[in-house]
Amino acid sequence: MPQLIASVRERSGSIDAAVQNRAVESPAAGGTVEEQLSQLQKDVASLRALVIAQNEHAQRKLRASLSSAVNLISLLPHLKIDGVLPPFSHLGWEITGELAAFLFHLIRRRRPKLVFELGSGSSTILFAAALRANGMGRVISVEHDPEHRRRTAQFLQDTELSDWAALVETPLVEQRFGSLDLQWYDLDPLLRGMSETIDILFVDGPPGRIQPLSRYPALPVLKPHLSEQAIVLVDDGRRDDEMRMVELWRELDISFDVEPLSFLPRSPLLLTVPANPNW
Repeated sequence: MPQLIASVRERSGSIDAAVQNRAVESPAAGGTVEEQLSQLQKDVASLRALVIAQNEHAQRKLRASLSSAVNLISLLPHLKIDGVLPPFSHLGWEITGELAAFLFHLIRRRRPKLVFELGSGSSTILFAAALRANGMGRVISVEHDPEHRRRTAQFLQDTELSDWAALVETPLVEQRFGSLDLQWYDLDPLLRGMSETIDILFVDGPPGRIQPLSRYPALPVLKPHLSEQAIVLVDDGRRDDEMRMVELWRELDISFDVEPLSFLPRSPLLLTVPANPNW
């Protein structure tokens, strides 16, 4: 909420600046009275449109914050978390309250044995809490950023969920995927020793700022480790990179159905992978 207030104040300042600039650009002297009056009317109309636009933007952000908070509040009794709750903001790297509620009930309904997550954070705590509520399963969360992994580990400890999650810190290394050279997690040691298959794959890393198609390797690398009826969730589904990534995935020797979860912020994508005993 403080960020929102600061944003509104900043935008209010831009309106004041626009008024001052207009005063400099349109001195009182010069032109007929009718021309000056006409220009003044145009200026007032422009400023009114600017105020309305800024107000609508602030209201959208406020509605998003409230929606996220309401969903998280409704989820809290089910999480049964003691201690410090990690942030579920509609801004930044944390998942939203809406996505948190969706993921929690998805885990409760599907009862996965293994959730595999690329990119740790508040989602890791959410997955661990849902698995604990099921009384079975675990989440493996892969993270390349040591500080980010440390924060997540601390949250798991504070919420007494460490037994339900395994944090794997691994660097991003240059690798080749078809015609693409990308920095991606060094997962060979982990996957060689992993006997379980993945029931739910949550793709939320590495960050898109590192490179184009930063998350593309997820399916090519982890496809052999998916269970027969696995589902894949891709966060930030409306971004161009993620949409292009899914198009490239379709060129692989794998079939899947894609459902945009447009009722959630950032429109994550749900990929349903049909059973395939040949994997």
